[in-house]
Order: sequence, then C-alpha cells, then structure tokens
Amino acid sequence: MLENFKSFVRKALAVPLSSPAAMDIFGVPASGSGVHVDALTALRVPAVGAGVKLISESIATLDCHLYRETPTGREKIDPRDHAAARVLERPVPWLGETEWKRQLVADAILWGDGLALVNRVRGEPRELPRIDPRSCNIIVDQVTGEPSYGVALQQGGTQTFSYRDVVHLRGPTLDGVKGLGAVALGAEAIGLALILERHASGLFSRGARPAGVLEIAGKLTTETMARLRASFSAIYSGADNAGRTAILEAGTKFVPLQLSSVDAQFLELRKFQTLEIARLLNIPAVMLNDLEHATLNNSAALAQQFLDRTIAPILELFEDALERVLLTDDERDTYCIEFDTSNFVRADIEKRFAALKTGIESGVLTLNEARDREGLPPVEGGDKPMRSVQVLPLDAATTPQQQTQEPTL
Repeated sequence: MLENFKSFVRKALAVPLSSPAAMDIFGVPASGSGVHVDALTALRVPAVGAGVKLISESIATLDCHLYRETPTGREKIDPRDHAAARVLERPVPWLGETEWKRQLVADAILWGDGLALVNRVRGEPRELPRIDPRSCNIIVDQVTGEPSYGVALQQGGTQTFSYRDVVHLRGPTLDGVKGLGAVALGAEAIGLALILERHASGLFSRGARPAGVLEIAGKLTTETMARLRASFSAIYSGADNAGRTAILEAGTKFVPLQLSSVDAQFLELRKFQTLEIARLLNIPAVMLNDLEHATLNNSAALAQQFLDRTIAPILELFEDALERVLLTDDERDTYCIEFDTSNFVRADIEKRFAALKTGIESGVLTLNEARDREGLPPVEGGDKPMRSVQVLPLDAATTPQQQTQEPTL
C-alpha cells in the first residue's frame, strides 16, 4: 500500500498540475478539444446523460432472484429461506433495490467500476452498501493475480478488503482489474460534444448572429478601442438586444462577418456526435431518440439488439459478481443468481396472449405458469401440462363408426 502511494506521489509531482498528464493522474482525462472530462461534465451532454440513464434504469427495473437447481428443474428461493435472497430483495435499508442497482450500473458505465461492500453477520450477508469508485484503490497480487480493495475511510486511513467481500461490476479493462468507463474511453467524443454545446450557447447568446467588425478611418488609441467595443457590446449584443437599430459614431461602419463552413454544418456535426456517443455506449441511436432512419420494423429489431448486445452482457457480469460474494463455493454448485428479463421483452397484449396460448397447447407451459407470467393467481387443476389433440396422423383420421365397426367374416 505504501509503495503504491509513493508511486502515485512521484507521478503527480513529476508534471505540472495544469498539464493534461496531471489531469489524467487525478482521474480527469483531457480531450483534444481542451475540455477536461469527468462524470459531471459528461452527464451534461444530453446524449451521454440519456444513454447512462437508459442502460442503468433498464437494468435497475429487472428483478434479481436466487435459484436452486433441483432434479425436476430450477426453484426460485423465497427471501425468508436464504440470506442471499434477502439481500437481493433489499441490498441496503436506506435504498430500494432499484435505486441501488441503478447507482452501481451508472458507476460502471461512467467510471468503469461499480463497487459494493458486503457486510456479514455471523458469516451471513446482510447488506451491500455502495463504494464510491473514486475512494477505492484496486491492488493486484503479482503472484496469484487476486485483487484486493483499499477503501478510504471517512475518519481517515484506508481499509483493505478481499475480492470475496466486494461486488465488482467491471467495465472494459486492459489489465483485467481496473475497469475503463465512458469518462476515460470517450473523453474525445464527449469533449467535442461539450465544445459544440458551448458554441451553440455562445452563438445564440449573441442573438444568433456572427461577430462583426467596426471600421473607423484613422488610427485609434487603446482607450478609444476599448470604449467602442464595450459600448457596442453592451447595447447591441445578446439575445435580448437582437434586431436593435445600431447608432454609430461619426465615420464608424459596422461590417458583419459571414457564417463559416463549420457554422453552416453545425447541425450535422451535432447529429454526428450523438451517433458517436451512441457507439461509445453501445446503444442503437434510435434509443437516444435519433429517429431519422427509424422505421416501425427496425425499431423493434433495434430494441431487441439493445437487450442482446448491451443489457445482456452487463447482466451476466452483474450475476457473476453477486454470486462471488453472496454464495459460498459449495452453494455455487447448486445455487445461481439471475435477472428476470421477461418484463423487458414484454410484447403487446395480443402477441403475448397468442404466445402463451401456443405454449399451453404445445405442453411447454402449464396454465398456472402462463397465469404467473401475467401476475395472476393459480387456479385448481392448472399445474397439469396439456396438449392439443386436433392434429392427427392420416391413418388415424377415421370416423367413430369406422373405429367401432366389427370386422365381417
């Protein structure tokens, strides 16, 4: 721990605090646009904020359950029967499970690491309070490769925890330990989007007009130039002063500047940055309300792609992280933790009932299983599998009279 801290201090003191390298050391990567990107500035970009909200809230709304493998299939464990199931239902007393999951997933997207510490009582997990990724130093044993987590304490100092005590939802990684989030991987795209936002704000704060030149015959003193600039800006610049008639001093001529080619393509640039951020977050652009190329058919396909390519991989990583800390090695042979995605892919009622009807008639689902998917109570006799008998082989398609007719001698 001491050697890691000394290495950090040496790196920090080796560069000026205002340089991009120093900003990288302290977790604020610099972009080519000159904007230093952190989580707050990234969320100020509408596309980033909408994307992070979309992914984190989509996962947060999915129920997470503990299952046990039995000879007859999988059995969902009641929270009253297992400590891990109770923790999944209420990770911490002061937050609901939806908000807790949303925060961890948002941390993983932005910072690259979503962390939570498991608190145990008599060996049983009881709580999963969140760890701020900025307060945690991940240390790797160079011999075994096992990570440990040094967490800064509020009262000062640090405490180190084993990987068995920390839920670690890791983003893309280079070293297999520390995750890389959108703040690190998308600093250039996010920085450019921020610059475009600032450009738009500056343009419209000047009445949506480009700057101009005041032409005056003769040479002006520095004081006169400053006075003319200040008086002209105070009276005529700004959205509230747009369209006012300019009254200039004798011999002064105002020459407006034309919009450049960059300004003319400004809208296209902003649209492209939305697409670029969609690529960064691995989200179909239509999910960020970019409906320019959306149709009725491809919107449904892109929504399914969002589940398969974006949500499902995060769910798998989340399930593995939870199983590692909430279940013992022996329990992991028979127990598993899974998110229920049935509500996420819920179709309209006509298609849903048609699919359930097909499942019941083919014997894949029982009546009570279908009712349970719709949130309805079971009915008597609904646990028996049924099948349709209307489709028969050709040689069996005989009339009842032919079946009962006695052969003649």
